[in-house]
Amino acid sequence: MTGKLLVRFSLVLGVLLILGAAGSAKISFSQYHKPEEVNALLKSLAAENPQLAQLIVLGKSAAGKEILALRLAAQPKGSTDPEKRPAVFVSANIEGAHLIGTEAALKLIEKFIHGSASDKSIAQLLEKRTIYVAPLLNPDGAQAFFASPRVEKWANSRPMDDDLDMKLDEDGPDDLNKDGLITQMRVKDAEGKWIADPGEPRLMRLADPKKGEKGMYALYEEGIDNDGDGEYNEDPPGGVALNRNWPHDFEHNTRAAGQWPISEPETLAVVRFLVGHSPIAMVLNFSTENTILNLQQTGQARAGADRVRVPRQLATFLGLEPDQEYSLKEIVETVKASGVGGGMEITEDMVASFLGLGPAVTLDRQDMPLFEAVQKEYKEALKEAKIDYPEKRAKGVGKGSFVAYCYYQYGVPVFSVDLWAVPEPKKEAAKDALTAEKLKSMSSDEFLSLGEEKIASFLKEQGAPPNFSAEMLIKMVKSGQVTPARMAEMMEKMPRRPQPDGEEHPDLYILRWVDEAWKGHGFVDWKPFQHPTLGEVEIGGFAPFVKINPPPETMESSLDFHANFFLRLMSKLPELRIQEARVEEVAPELYQMTVLLTNDGWFPTSTAQGRRAQTAWPIRVTLNMEAGQTLFSGRPIETVPFLGASGDTKKLEWMVKGKKGSRLTVTASSPKLGSLTKTVTLQ
Repeated sequence: MTGKLLVRFSLVLGVLLILGAAGSAKISFSQYHKPEEVNALLKSLAAENPQLAQLIVLGKSAAGKEILALRLAAQPKGSTDPEKRPAVFVSANIEGAHLIGTEAALKLIEKFIHGSASDKSIAQLLEKRTIYVAPLLNPDGAQAFFASPRVEKWANSRPMDDDLDMKLDEDGPDDLNKDGLITQMRVKDAEGKWIADPGEPRLMRLADPKKGEKGMYALYEEGIDNDGDGEYNEDPPGGVALNRNWPHDFEHNTRAAGQWPISEPETLAVVRFLVGHSPIAMVLNFSTENTILNLQQTGQARAGADRVRVPRQLATFLGLEPDQEYSLKEIVETVKASGVGGGMEITEDMVASFLGLGPAVTLDRQDMPLFEAVQKEYKEALKEAKIDYPEKRAKGVGKGSFVAYCYYQYGVPVFSVDLWAVPEPKKEAAKDALTAEKLKSMSSDEFLSLGEEKIASFLKEQGAPPNFSAEMLIKMVKSGQVTPARMAEMMEKMPRRPQPDGEEHPDLYILRWVDEAWKGHGFVDWKPFQHPTLGEVEIGGFAPFVKINPPPETMESSLDFHANFFLRLMSKLPELRIQEARVEEVAPELYQMTVLLTNDGWFPTSTAQGRRAQTAWPIRVTLNMEAGQTLFSGRPIETVPFLGASGDTKKLEWMVKGKKGSRLTVTASSPKLGSLTKTVTLQ
């Protein structure tokens, strides 16, 4: 058998093992799927289910790997073209290292394909909507998990000159101890900043001079100085971190983010797809960002802030107080009243740009209640499913991320989940001990009655920052600035700070979990190695990927839960309905036409941020008249900017002259809502 035939035979055999001998068998989730296996799965599923699934090639990675998606839509006779239906885009693993995200997307695909015949809600969803699922947006990064040696990679494979020596990718990591893993090297160094933790010498931490500690070690990634410039692994193969390569709040002059926004073939392929598919009304994402639990956005609230100060010179010119803060709306009204615009339309975005406030970096105030409601539903569902997630470790939106682009610029609701985090050990609290759960049900008076000592003890247990003191909290509660319930939410999201002297290392629970869950394969014990330039070193540390992805045999419950939760979110899409279209004769051959438009969906027809960014589509309402009819009042084409959630209704009226028995037709349409038509007879 030739080499090419052997490769082809192996690939086909692998697909058969994954899919089963006949039909679209259930996908196995006992192991993480390689990029080529993911693509083979998608191709096979599309071929075996042509009535439901269609393969889409989004583009290719920097290394030439195909980036594929499945279009899922039922097509009963007489149904709307899937390309014109309200749609959802589901993306996964744009980081490359987040392998569990790819598995979650495959689990969702499996639910659609196998559930469409037995689950009525899934069948109805596929008849009304179109779902696009892209399980692996960064195949180059994912390949690093399956390569040897295994190295944790968050970038694509674009060759880069990281150390600016006019050479590409010439100094990457090296597997010096030949264990197939790239870990760390620690070497004793008089100028070192690190020490072995006294409580657990396998863990390293920065020395604290305030405690009289002096650093003993320097830490490096495992490798040698391949290019002889005195640095180690500073110019590894690849690349650009794709989840930092998007245009919103992009980090300029940061090599990992790319030379410019959307500089990479992977991100460009996704943007072209999104822009070319205007019916996409929601984006759901599996990545390291959990934007449901962590509503905080990147950066400092600038254009999205409630109030801002106007520079003194401009404030004086406009008659504003330079030391006072104003909302953007108030500034817009002042500028309009001053006549400075010369008749030009003045908007909040224009004022924000003029004041140098930068991009919006917080959820729009009008959108916030929706995101908070989804958060509440998600938390309740986690609790009901008995899935324990350390909420305070949920990562929010990063600079230049895909999620930020989808909400702030593409303008649709977007929800991202990370699916898993290293479980924290549960500490048995005393019956009378204060906990975050107890705090949520307390009144302000009950909280104040606890006393400063007990509150301070609670804060210490939670690992709160030093400036988050009991005295400060008591003052805030007394003044009504914060409630105990709101305080509990803040504590849950607050990252745990390193414990003071005498207490355990903040990563100790991770090490203990890794030892148990990975059966000795998740941490490499430090062992001596004679380095060619550093001399005597020790090689060891956490194995790549173990903090990001669980052992594959333990992940299916989380995959199933999150796939089901995303299905619930899809069912909440806005749904346009012409609730009523009626005519009333007000004079001989003169009729008033009234139309009531209703949104039956849980989400509004557009986000406030989408309207602010001017990427949201209004509802276009067209009145079509027959020959001989005349429009007396109203316009033949009206636009409804948006409809709010859950039954919000808008009334439109026209006055038309026409013969009794003739007809009027009204059409309401928007790319993200579809098109509806109703005809009435003048009588």
